[in-house]
Amino acid sequence: MCTAFLKEAKWHKSGHKPSLEEYMQNGWISSSVPTILLHLFFSDQSLDIIVSYNHHVVLPPSSVLLTISPLLRSVMEELARGDTMKSIQCHMYETGASEAEARAYIRRMIGVAWNDLNLEKKSCCLHPGFVEAAINLGRVAQCVYQYGDGHGCPDKAKTVDHVRSLLVHPVPLD
Repeated sequence: MCTAFLKEAKWHKSGHKPSLEEYMQNGWISSSVPTILLHLFFSDQSLDIIVSYNHHVVLPPSSVLLTISPLLRSVMEELARGDTMKSIQCHMYETGASEAEARAYIRRMIGVAWNDLNLEKKSCCLHPGFVEAAINLGRVAQCVYQYGDGHGCPDKAKTVDHVRSLLVHPVPLD
């Protein structure tokens, strides 16, 4: 993961503009999905799954969700902070698409990732807890970033309200 972060820092420092594919290949690691899942389910099987990433359908879509879902809301704030190009800018640079077209393309990528995760959940031979954790990472990304940057600028997002309704004022079950 540190190597992936370093690669992004080198891109920024050198002014390198990665292709969307290059960005996503690095982003699946920098998204922290493999690290989180490895810590949740440490076993020989989970280590094999993460090492042979391309052979297991559950990791790529979960990584896509954690890599690009936040960017639909927080990309301008991140660029203003001096971060490297994100998926939207990579697609715009690579294809000449407008920002609206690039956002639509990224939304389609998110839809495909959800379809892949839902199919994988039904037919996966991996431990159900591992698959559910991968799906939950995508759910968290969607929840935190659905109405704004719930991580970088939580005061401007509905994330604070979501946390309060879950933990401070939960719905009674009786």
